[in-house]
Amino acid sequence: MKHVVFAHRKLSFGGGERVLLEQVAALAGLPVKVSVLFRKEPGRRDIEPELRERNPNVADVLHLPGAVGAFRWLWRTRPDLLVLCNHKGVQRALPWLTRFGLEVPCILTLHEHYERHLRKYRGVRNLVDRWICTYDFRDSVRTHLSAAPCSIIHPLYPRAKVEMVDAAARRAARCALRVPEDAVVVGYAGQMDARKATVGVVRFAAWLGERLGRPLHLLLAGREDASYAQEIQAALEDVGLTEHCTRTGPLKDLAPAFAALDLYVMTSRNEGFFPIALIEALECGVPVLAPTVGGIGSVLKDGEGGFLMQKPDDRRPMPESVLRSAAARLAPLLADAEAWEFQRVKAHAFGTSLTRDYDAAAKFREVVAEWL
Repeated sequence: MKHVVFAHRKLSFGGGERVLLEQVAALAGLPVKVSVLFRKEPGRRDIEPELRERNPNVADVLHLPGAVGAFRWLWRTRPDLLVLCNHKGVQRALPWLTRFGLEVPCILTLHEHYERHLRKYRGVRNLVDRWICTYDFRDSVRTHLSAAPCSIIHPLYPRAKVEMVDAAARRAARCALRVPEDAVVVGYAGQMDARKATVGVVRFAAWLGERLGRPLHLLLAGREDASYAQEIQAALEDVGLTEHCTRTGPLKDLAPAFAALDLYVMTSRNEGFFPIALIEALECGVPVLAPTVGGIGSVLKDGEGGFLMQKPDDRRPMPESVLRSAAARLAPLLADAEAWEFQRVKAHAFGTSLTRDYDAAAKFREVVAEWL
């Protein structure tokens, strides 16, 4: 039986971890032993149960953060293929394994085209047999890393059918979350930290509220990073939205939060291909406002159930001028019930079509077939 090792950053919930999960699941029907190594947050193994459930051939799920431990384990197990994504210990071990005569075929998954992201892999660029990009940034890979073959596999995986949220379901969700039923509800659902730059959502909401002419409520649903929560609080106080904001904290199920929204707003500094949260919002029939970072601008069609904010860099927060401009643009649409309902229909149609007829698992199996 062939042995494939996946080396990843962490196993807590996230977009990159969803890709790991789907890659592992894609091998479930093959006679292939699977091991998973991770380097961060040893106490958070959120996706491990699903990894094992969706692929019975998962043998080991190991916290191996350092290069020495990774070297010893790989030297002892001698896998047939390594699928790598941001595991620094394994990256540091690979050149030493090669020097000692063990050459492990390596596929490396890349989520972002930014130079600072690609720079992390320069130490192993000549040891990578194939790159997997989650959207088409092959030119950046060739410029900053190597000319090894590059496959484009969008992380779009089969999803259960989601019905468009109607007015009754919206009211029920708002009631459950204690959100005003008659307000325009905008906000964000998901992890909140400095990279997600949720303060931008707060500031956008304040400027939108000034232009609406009707009550606005801000909903922030999900886990707030401890070091970032105070920044959110300070922003709420600064713009006067403290009394008009619901912060749920961690939720087992974010579906009610998406259902409660009129508009989903993302102001991330950087992203990969297309965040799952955007898909979840669109599927519900919730229009989205998002920056042109990662692959978002290549997928989302402006004015077709989604709206784009131009953001050329991946380091700084969303410029206030862009947020103000977006608020001025969307206020008239949100004030027009018929126009916004049309956007809801477009959002649902686009969100449900994204994953239809796209078999990322088959594409991944094609990539690894050479070594299995």
